[in-house]
Amino acid sequence: MKDLKMRNHTTRLASLYPYIKGLPGRGNQLPLTIAFITLTVLLASLLIHQILLFFALSYYSIILVNYLFSRSRRELINFRRLNGVTVVESVLTSLGLMSAYLTYLGGVWVIIASIIFSSLTALATMIRGLIVRVLSGDNLAYSIKYSLTITTIQVFSFSFINLENIKTSMIAGQLIGNATYIIYSSILDIFLKVKGLKPIELLSAMLAIFLNGVKEPLEKLAGKLETKSDIKVESLVFRETTSNKISIALIVPSFHPGPFRDFGSSILPYLIEEKLSRYGIKSVIVKGLSDHSKNIISRRDCEFIADEIVKSIVNHNSNYSRSVGYVKIFKNGPVTTSLVPIGSSTLTLITLHPEGMEDIPYEVMDKINNDELIVIDTHNSFSEDVKELNDRLNDVREALKNISNIHVERNSEILLGYGESNIDGYGLEEGIGPLGIRTIVLKNNGQLSSLVVIDSNNAVPEVREKILAEVKKIKVDYCEVLTTDTHIVNGIKLGGRGYHPLGEVIPLEDIVKSVLRAVKQAIENIKKMEVSKISFTFKDIKVMSNDFLEEAANKTHKSLKLLALTTLITMVTSALLTFALLFLIF
Repeated sequence: MKDLKMRNHTTRLASLYPYIKGLPGRGNQLPLTIAFITLTVLLASLLIHQILLFFALSYYSIILVNYLFSRSRRELINFRRLNGVTVVESVLTSLGLMSAYLTYLGGVWVIIASIIFSSLTALATMIRGLIVRVLSGDNLAYSIKYSLTITTIQVFSFSFINLENIKTSMIAGQLIGNATYIIYSSILDIFLKVKGLKPIELLSAMLAIFLNGVKEPLEKLAGKLETKSDIKVESLVFRETTSNKISIALIVPSFHPGPFRDFGSSILPYLIEEKLSRYGIKSVIVKGLSDHSKNIISRRDCEFIADEIVKSIVNHNSNYSRSVGYVKIFKNGPVTTSLVPIGSSTLTLITLHPEGMEDIPYEVMDKINNDELIVIDTHNSFSEDVKELNDRLNDVREALKNISNIHVERNSEILLGYGESNIDGYGLEEGIGPLGIRTIVLKNNGQLSSLVVIDSNNAVPEVREKILAEVKKIKVDYCEVLTTDTHIVNGIKLGGRGYHPLGEVIPLEDIVKSVLRAVKQAIENIKKMEVSKISFTFKDIKVMSNDFLEEAANKTHKSLKLLALTTLITMVTSALLTFALLFLIF
């Protein structure tokens, strides 16, 4: 918790993936549910040394209740997930029943057994209510109805056990657990709203994507946000000198390809690629300067942006240039900047390799006025120790200032080739997106320069090192490795950080083999080309702003602290109530 508090808001939200992993999700829960209910029944029967037929019948009826409530088809509620909730509750109830054997020791052990059983029952009841409220889309009435039904069954079942302390503990635990889950969840929705959005409803909408792949609830909620931003996109379009047909588009956007899965602008690069491919245009989409404050919310906005970009590229027929210059590389402390002069533009590639890299925001360009520069965040060096760049942003800004006034000669004709390949046998779960590997190779007076663009969210440092070494062996003089920072791979497998950077799961030799295949193809396809730059600015696009993310992170942190406190209060209050009731009874 302390570590979570120290990080920035984006990192703190991403750090919650492990908590999501624990929610009832995939898989058939029925056998497990039957098994743990059976364990509860056996422990209860052994507790009083006889088979409790009516206890068993009533307790197994919870499965029927789960089925009937699942028929409502409300939000994330289904039979499997309700059974998952029952499994969690049965585990805690069984632990409580084990402690109940202390009753036979008599004296103070009766009180201790009762307090443990009561506290665990209260905890189980609280968890049940909270999970069902989240799964039902923050429907308090539904969660109360379900929870009270289960409470009634459990209290009725335990009425067959002729141990007053255990019956009293069950009643106290159920009472306190139901009360605290209602109070806690209501406090969240009343006092911890995120930009006016109820946090439980927001969590439910996010889980709809993670668990069901349904985006509409989150789009609807996020559509209520009022933060807007201008989205800039630069594109270099290439066509053969012998033809007026555009064949390649290098696209450098300022939108962030996130926040996760295929929600928001995570899907936008793929929309652009798919629409361009209809016209036979190959697209190479890299990461411009952007962070999570540039996550586009609406699918409609994404479709509009993609359509406008494609329409302009397909119909572009002016300001073409046939000049190119040599690549120049500059070092500024930990920052390596490569300048690739092509046409009237200069591609400006930034890497911190071998140090860790994270998002470089557009703000690093403040007070740097050079329309010739198209700045690319190579995003090619992952480190667990680097969650945000912080002081390194000053180094990046200084590097950009230093090169902003450098004149680069363009004295050769453009000879350019395109190649692509996939890393066979691997996909989103392993951290590689649908665009695979795309390469551009420039030939300048016999020297070869290659940009290797891999559709992944960052890469372990060894990936770049190995690729550069192997590409050099096939006579490529300059090479840079870029990842797209795609977030379509994020949240595919819940738990951990929520995704795998390139090279963490996929073997390095498989990556290099695929890269070499694409680079060789690009070399074979080298043709005389001409290039033109197209600039786009999309005004007032709704985004998940830094303010929203910061508030969400801060209030999530507060909610977790409050949950920990509520859990403690629930168990202690249930214990005290049980003690008081037993004192009155005995």
